[in-house]
Amino acid sequence: MADKRWRLLVYLFWCGLAVLIMLAWMQRLLIYHPAKSNDLAAQNAQVPQAVVDVQVTTHDNLKLNGWLALAGEGRFAKAPDIAKSLSQGRPLVIVFPGNGGHRAMRQYLLQALGSLGADVMIFDHRGFGDNPGHPTEWQLIQDAQAIWKYATEELKVPPQRIVLYGESLGGGVASRLAGDLGAKGIEPGGLVIQASFDSLVSAGKYHFPILPVSLILIDRFESAKYIAKSRCPILHLHGERDQVVPIALGKRLFQVAPEKSASGVPKQMVLLPHSNHNDVFGPDIRLVMTALKDFLAGVETRAKVTSKGE
Repeated sequence: MADKRWRLLVYLFWCGLAVLIMLAWMQRLLIYHPAKSNDLAAQNAQVPQAVVDVQVTTHDNLKLNGWLALAGEGRFAKAPDIAKSLSQGRPLVIVFPGNGGHRAMRQYLLQALGSLGADVMIFDHRGFGDNPGHPTEWQLIQDAQAIWKYATEELKVPPQRIVLYGESLGGGVASRLAGDLGAKGIEPGGLVIQASFDSLVSAGKYHFPILPVSLILIDRFESAKYIAKSRCPILHLHGERDQVVPIALGKRLFQVAPEKSASGVPKQMVLLPHSNHNDVFGPDIRLVMTALKDFLAGVETRAKVTSKGE
């Protein structure tokens, strides 16, 4: 009898181990949900402002495609002068998308930010849209660094005018970039977090409470660890009805963020009482737009003061 029990225990152990290995191997299929498209030319964008195609080269020589929407140019402007348009002093919002879709599915965000007088740049993650490669946390972090370098060195936009905008999983990317820049003494114009978490481990535990998520998760996106090192003003938007990233995880992230930026701007969290995860620009859009308008106005004002002082 004891021998049979032992064999049963060994059998259950190996079955459990096999399940864990399978989950570890498949986890990126659960995390990333790219939508592919070869029809993402900027000329097809349906927003009021002019949109141009942009491309950045990654550390491993991939070419990532994106859009740059210029608030100072109309949709039908012919061959806008990008350098001239970006030199007008408007905030440049760099959008780091969530874990699904592609940039054409976020045109509402480009339009909303453009209506507030901000230029907007969005690159699809590698493996998303018309971009090559396969997404992993480490690769997305490296790509974010390349995008920052492109904005500041090639487009020559000063850091104090750049707002990092992280949507859901993209909040993990944006928080990491803000923290890495903060560790170097760099203060971007701002960081906007939309419906994101303190770590992907926390989100995984919420959705899979019986699994040892903390042991098997490879891509962890430990936003709380990095946002604490950031130096820039922070605005956090989160729906109180969010069932994908519960509000409690957003509050944890906000709690560990610095109380004030290096320039003395208090952090702000706007709770959206009627919003779930994917409709932040839905039932509570007035709250969202008011918060973004004030936040971007502050970025522009501080950037002008800094520019005059240089």
